[in-house]
Amino acid sequence: MFDNPYEFHFLGETQTLIKDPVSRLNYRFKAKKRTYFVTIEVFNTGLAAIKYCDVKDKGAHNAYKKIFNDLDAFRVITTCLFIMLSYWKKNPTTSFAFYAVPREWRAAILEEKTLTESQVSEFIEEYKRVRFNIYNYAMLNLFSPENFTPFRDTKNCVYVLLNKFQSRPVSTLNSLIKYLFDNYNLIFELDDD
Repeated sequence: MFDNPYEFHFLGETQTLIKDPVSRLNYRFKAKKRTYFVTIEVFNTGLAAIKYCDVKDKGAHNAYKKIFNDLDAFRVITTCLFIMLSYWKKNPTTSFAFYAVPREWRAAILEEKTLTESQVSEFIEEYKRVRFNIYNYAMLNLFSPENFTPFRDTKNCVYVLLNKFQSRPVSTLNSLIKYLFDNYNLIFELDDD
């Protein structure tokens, strides 16, 4: 399933002149119906976070919240993961993180469904986390447990691949927790599995 990425192109690296992220690596690829802009934000702790959006939305406030129904989500996500893999091959001690922005919920969606009362809340939570669930599945298939320890916060849709060969893994995770709270007002809560 995750074996057919689109061809992607490296556009260059820019320094941010701030503490975190310290630099951004930019990529582009053409999908079925749109062109995507991908950024890997590199933090001073050896953590890299990936983001992607329609190139037309680059710089827009809600760019990373949009979900398109182009019927190629797996291939788009696969391409982003292959960008991560190519970065990791050049930087083998890098850890990765992503925030899979939850889908916005609209009550009108339930009008099209025939669900029992007990199924409604489960359906809503699954609907909001569809992107996170795809990433979670992909991580298990593309990033070996020999190299990475996965950490998930399903509630907030945050996924971390902590590199086992990194020199300060606890410090990296703590820095990410602080960054998420300071910038997104998210309290990182590890899943209990």
